[in-house]
Amino acid sequence: MPGLAQPAGKGTKIGAYDPSTSVFFLHYSTSSGIAETIVTFGGTGDVPVVGDWDGDGTTTIGTYKHASSSFYLRNSNTIGDSDLIVPFGAPGDVPVVGDWDGNGTTTIGVYKPGTSTFHLRNSNTPGNSDLVVAFGAPGDEPIVGDWDGDRTTTIGVFKRANSTFHLRNSNAPGDSDIIIRIAVEGDASQILPLAGDWDGNGSTSVGLWRGGIFYLRNSNTSGSAEITAKFGLPYQVPLAGNWDGK
Repeated sequence: MPGLAQPAGKGTKIGAYDPSTSVFFLHYSTSSGIAETIVTFGGTGDVPVVGDWDGDGTTTIGTYKHASSSFYLRNSNTIGDSDLIVPFGAPGDVPVVGDWDGNGTTTIGVYKPGTSTFHLRNSNTPGNSDLVVAFGAPGDEPIVGDWDGDRTTTIGVFKRANSTFHLRNSNAPGDSDIIIRIAVEGDASQILPLAGDWDGNGSTSVGLWRGGIFYLRNSNTSGSAEITAKFGLPYQVPLAGNWDGK
């Protein structure tokens, strides 16, 4: 799912979102376990997005509503109204969020599947794209993260046909800087890509989720998962973030 990149420098934890009840389940580690925080936010048809919207070092919840092409963002992991509502994008866009300018705050963006382009905004306010980057091909799914540890989130795509990540170390058109595959057996149609700084080393690496199991890699090299954790249910959506700011 989109919007699952955590700015590097602090360890990323796992979570899950239940689209049937609009509930976020947040876990404060990358090990199997139960949620320490449970928050209801959003509504039917919403896509979860999580980020550090106010730059305080903690990842908090949000959703993207396709019906209004708007982000609804909350600055704490508690029940309440949106702190920010930002129209951006168009019907059919896929939301992505990241720290595109390296200023310590997560901001909004969308990936347009029809044109394989990222449209990124450097503030959580209505306006035009600050960056428009063509990357990927039809059928690709967006994935974003700080792949090289320079504190700036950059673009990438997941190609489901061969289960490979194609990652770029800048938000400019060009070829992939990194191409990797995580070895996970089973039906590729059931997996979802995600990204985070799982070991807190300052750079983002990739992972996969299938049926309530996270398969996480601590480096952007091909291989088997170095972390496997059971969390969430098969019909839920995986999340990655620094929920407790530690």
